[in-house]
Amino acid sequence: MWDWELLKNNSGKHHYQILSSYKNEDFHYSHSVSHGTEDDEFFLHNHAMYELEYCLQGDVVYMVDGVRYKMEPGSLLLIGPTVPHKLFINSDTSFERHILYIPYVGNQSVSALLAKEALPKVGSQRMGSLFYAPDQVADIRQLLEEVDRCAASRDRYLNDLVPLFTQAVLAKLNIMVRTQNPTQYTVGEDRTMDTVKEYLIRNLSKDISLQDIADRFKLSKDYCNRLFHKNTGMSIMQYIKYNRVLYARQLLSDGVSAQEASERSGFRDYSNFYRAYKAITGRSPSEDYQIADSVPPAES
Repeated sequence: MWDWELLKNNSGKHHYQILSSYKNEDFHYSHSVSHGTEDDEFFLHNHAMYELEYCLQGDVVYMVDGVRYKMEPGSLLLIGPTVPHKLFINSDTSFERHILYIPYVGNQSVSALLAKEALPKVGSQRMGSLFYAPDQVADIRQLLEEVDRCAASRDRYLNDLVPLFTQAVLAKLNIMVRTQNPTQYTVGEDRTMDTVKEYLIRNLSKDISLQDIADRFKLSKDYCNRLFHKNTGMSIMQYIKYNRVLYARQLLSDGVSAQEASERSGFRDYSNFYRAYKAITGRSPSEDYQIADSVPPAES
């Protein structure tokens, strides 16, 4: 889920470059540079993935679960699945970073396990995000540089080393969280709502009603909706529609047709999908499909 995909209604003049990338069923890595201004406005969003951001340069802030993380060169941010977050650009300084996306649902890979354990429990609650200042994560930068080098290489052997170096990055992060406290971190305040969000993300493509959710979690519909709105700022059905659109947008960026993206993201009627997509993103599905189709290949 790229930041450029989450830009509201074509606000600002945001554009980006992908310098290197690698993708398999377990994770997605990229070394990217985003060019934007303070006029760019991004969606508050969450997704069924772990997201690791290592800043190389830029003047940006991530708001994660109500906590403000000021990114600076050399800092690292890890965000857990379903945790709401939003990017703010403070100036026209280019934002260059290494990014790792690791799917959460159904992912039994070593990378997914390491990402989960990199957000340890604090008491009975697991961390939702953590942030390390530059002086704490110098070793991880060296490993990410190896990921970058192998991802950009035309040598198939070096390219095949990307998963191993990615696991090394996550293993190093696991060592860090157990030997030195993060500079900042967040912890989920309402485990019930965290569980509801996880359930919704896992079942986006299925028919889901408010009554189904209330029955599953043994709550009244009204109470469930009020609690969810307090936690996320949305009703449950708004949240479902919103995340279906974001998932469809991710599929479009992977080259999936608009019709297939509509079906796979849980919309049963294309006209309803089109209206929801246009209302939330400000663009039509075909426009985002064309943007994705025009993305330049990674340099090597």
